[in-house]
Amino acid sequence: MADDMTAIAKPSGWIRARRVARDVTVTTSSSGVAALCSIIALALNARSLGPGDFGTLAVIQAYVTFISGLATFESWQPVIRLSARSRSRLGRAASCGIALDVSAAVVATAVAAGGVLLFGESIGVSHQHRLLALIYSLTLLASLAGTPKGVLRLNGRYDVIAGNQLAQGAAVVVAALVLWAIEAPLIAYVAVLAAIGALYNLTLFVRLLVYARRENIKLFNPLRSRSRRRFFWTFLVMATGTGVLSTLVSARRHVALFLVAGLLGDVAAGAYSVASRLATMMSRLTGPLNQVIFPEMAKVSNEESPSRLNRLNARITMISACVAAGMAAGGIVLQKFIVVLAAGSAYADASLLFAILFAAECLGLAGMHFNPLIQVLAGTKPLLKIMASSFIVYLPLSFVLSGWIGIPGIAWAGLIASALVYTAMMLVSQLLLKKQIRITENIPGLTV
Repeated sequence: MADDMTAIAKPSGWIRARRVARDVTVTTSSSGVAALCSIIALALNARSLGPGDFGTLAVIQAYVTFISGLATFESWQPVIRLSARSRSRLGRAASCGIALDVSAAVVATAVAAGGVLLFGESIGVSHQHRLLALIYSLTLLASLAGTPKGVLRLNGRYDVIAGNQLAQGAAVVVAALVLWAIEAPLIAYVAVLAAIGALYNLTLFVRLLVYARRENIKLFNPLRSRSRRRFFWTFLVMATGTGVLSTLVSARRHVALFLVAGLLGDVAAGAYSVASRLATMMSRLTGPLNQVIFPEMAKVSNEESPSRLNRLNARITMISACVAAGMAAGGIVLQKFIVVLAAGSAYADASLLFAILFAAECLGLAGMHFNPLIQVLAGTKPLLKIMASSFIVYLPLSFVLSGWIGIPGIAWAGLIASALVYTAMMLVSQLLLKKQIRITENIPGLTV
């Protein structure tokens, strides 16, 4: 009987490995092309606008992205977590996600517009640039891509997401070429880039509606009955946890740019933004890999025994650490070549910033698999504690180091915070797995 079960398990494991490899190939390939498009657009925009105007554009984009993370939800993760075990829940989860996305988009737009009018100067948006920030804030009305990503990822439709991503990358490059050729003013850059970002989210939302109708995924008002309201509350709690977690993860990048802009002005912000954007191209790998790894780790964590899951986690940790270390070393060696090639000699002083920030991003890549594992075993609470603690450490550390060594101090503070997060997540995941192993060993019938 055991041999029969092994024979059945091996093909299914092989099929899963092939499916994961296929999905990773699709997402990383499209993200690689999109990253190349972003670098080309970055090179054109940075050269065309110059450090001052490019710094203004970067601060506006960072502000809107920060408000988006603060006021919206990572609804794709609750969709996957609630539907991974039972696909019958998919319609309910998708309905809750859509309702939450629409509500959050309206709130985020209002908060972003109000923040520009009340606190624009304190974050580096001068009075004459408030209109530009308000125009870009309107893109938040189209922040409806969370639930579509969750439904499509859960059903293996990475090709749809990849196609949208490639279309956006191509549009950004074409727009950058046209704007550069006609020597467009800053307001044209803001309006065109805002339109491209909004169109990406809206088209993905339309694709969800088409896919739901074709696959007979029923969407409904999640507040109509008591049972639906209870499910919506469960979804909201999960989405709030993941939303706060996502905000804490990305907040360091945005706060760093706000600090540079507020303390040193637009030109310094332009240099820091170039280094940060080139470094965060790593997220072009982390993002798509997480899209595949999160649902797969959620499924594996629900299906495999804790001991097998522990061995799998150890292997992934070792491999990802080696890959991340190699990439960080490459970034250090090629720092000046990458920055000058991408943005021009005017930004050569940002090379060291790029190397430090790139190393921090590599740490994020190495610890990417801890996130879904911890969420499945213990929810978002441990992750929230880790991220909140790292942010509390990062803020005073960035002020101290920036006063001591200037702008690089802010980058070093981010690297130290990333290292602390990686270490904490690794220790927490190991403790949770060991706890699960002890439970299965002590309870008869649970040992695999």
